[in-house]
Amino acid sequence: MNAFETPAEFRAAFDTLVAATHRVLRVYDHDLSQLDLDDTSRLAALRAFCVEGGGRRIELLLDDISRVARDDPRLILLLRDFGHVLDIRQADPDAPRPNQAFVLADRHGVLLRTDKTVMHGTLHTDDAGTAAALHQSFEDMWQRSPASVSATTLGL
Repeated sequence: MNAFETPAEFRAAFDTLVAATHRVLRVYDHDLSQLDLDDTSRLAALRAFCVEGGGRRIELLLDDISRVARDDPRLILLLRDFGHVLDIRQADPDAPRPNQAFVLADRHGVLLRTDKTVMHGTLHTDDAGTAAALHQSFEDMWQRSPASVSATTLGL
C-alpha cells in the first residue's frame, strides 16, 4: 500500500496503476480534473493501452461530464479513435453515489480516495478483496448511467 497526499503523488499513483493494467481500467470520480488525463505522457499511456487491443476496456464514470469536452480535448480525440475501447459515462444523478473516488485495474489494483472532495488516498497494487467490492459498486452504477460523452459535436 502506498499513500499519497498531493495532486502530483495522486497522478503518479494513477500512472503506476495504468502501467500495471492488462485488461480493464475503470475510473469513478466526480470529474477528471484531478487526473489530468489530457497530459501528453498520461494520454500516450492510455493510447498505448487502447492500441494493444485484445478486448481491453477503459470505462470512465463521472458525477459531472459537463467539463470533459472543454477541458480534455485530447481525451475526446482518443474517444473518437478508440470508441470501441474507451467509454465515458455520467453516473445517474438520481441514484445514490459513493463519497469515495477510485480507479480499478483488472481484478487486483485499486487507487482509492475515501472522500472524493479531498486529495489524499492510497494505492493498492494487489488487493483483490477491495477490488472485487469496488468492481461490484462500479458495475451497478455503470448499468444505471444515463448519458455518455460523445466524440462528435452532435453525438452522432
